[in-house]
Amino acid sequence: MSIENDDDIDKIEELIKEEEKESKPVSVLMCPVCNSSNVVYYMGGELGYQYRCKDCGYIGAIILEK
Repeated sequence: MSIENDDDIDKIEELIKEEEKESKPVSVLMCPVCNSSNVVYYMGGELGYQYRCKDCGYIGAIILEK
């Protein structure tokens, strides 16, 4: 691709800015007992993932995503 003039450069800069504006949604893990977002990955194995809430101490596989 060859750039012919300043208009082409401006168009490319606009496209780059539009791409930067688009953001991917972020999911937040939440405790099903106390609704805290202070949840961390605890362990995993044959049965799947386990999570632990640092606020209430809940440990389990059931976790909410917001």
